[in-house]
Amino acid sequence: MRFITTASWLMRVAGDVELGHGRGHPRSELLGETDPRSVDRFVERGLVGCHPPCEPFEGSWVRLARELRAAGLIEVADQLLTVDAVTTEASTWLSAGGEIEGIFYYSDNERVQRTYSACSDAADAALNRAGFDWLSYDSDAEVYHAAFLALSKAGTLPDGRTLARAALDVFADDPTWCSDVIRSRGWAPFTYDTAAGLAGPRTPTAVAARKAARAMARAAAVPFNGDEEWYEAAGIMVEVMWPAGEAAGLPPLEGRPNCQDHLRDFTDGEIPQR
Repeated sequence: MRFITTASWLMRVAGDVELGHGRGHPRSELLGETDPRSVDRFVERGLVGCHPPCEPFEGSWVRLARELRAAGLIEVADQLLTVDAVTTEASTWLSAGGEIEGIFYYSDNERVQRTYSACSDAADAALNRAGFDWLSYDSDAEVYHAAFLALSKAGTLPDGRTLARAALDVFADDPTWCSDVIRSRGWAPFTYDTAAGLAGPRTPTAVAARKAARAMARAAAVPFNGDEEWYEAAGIMVEVMWPAGEAAGLPPLEGRPNCQDHLRDFTDGEIPQR
C-alpha cells in the first residue's frame, strides 16, 4: 500500500494555501508576499512542523500488485511495489517543488529556485538509488512487465477478469507513450518470449487475455529506429488494450478516446486479425 510521504504532505499544504484555507493559518500569514522569510517558514511548516498520520492511497500500480499477489505471483507483486514506492517518492518531491514555485515565484524567486532545485535533486536521488535513469522509461517498463505477466496468468484462468482489469488499468490512453514504454528495457532483463507458448481455457476472457499478452510481445519487439517504428508499436499497443478490455469484461477501448482516435486514423477503425 502506498503512503503519503512528508514531501507529498508539503504538496497538499501548498494546495490548501493556494485555495486560501491553509489549515488554520491565514493566507497572508503563509504567503507573506513582502516577507523574504515566507518560503523558509512554509517549508519548515511542511517538513518539520507538520507530522501527519500516514494516509492510505491505492493507485493502479498498487491495485495490479494486489491482484498479482492474489494470483500467486508474489515476487512480481513485491517488485512492482518497490518500483511504485520509488516513483511515488520522486514524483511527490517534484510536485512539492512545483507547488512552492507556483505560490512563491513572484515574492521570493531566488529562494524558490533553491528550494525547487533541492526537491528536484531529492527526486533524482530517489530514482538513482533504485537504479533508474531520470530521463528513461524504465520504471514504467517494469510496470508493463508486471502487466504482461498478469495477462499471461489471466490467460490460464477460466475467469481472470479481475486480474486482466488490473493489468489494463496501468496502460495510459496514449498509444505513442505506450510505444516508448513497451520497448524500454526496464530495471532488469525481461523477455516477452513466453507469450508464444501461452495456453489455457477456451473461455472468452482467457482467450482475450492471451491475445493481449501476445500483442505486448509483438510491440516490445519493434526496434527503436524512427517514427515509422514508433507508430507501428503504438498501433500494436492499441491491439493490446482492445483484447485486454475484453478479458476484463469491458467494451473494447471503453474510456480511451485517444486509442479510439489512433485506431480510426491509422487502421480505419479496425483491429488487425493476427
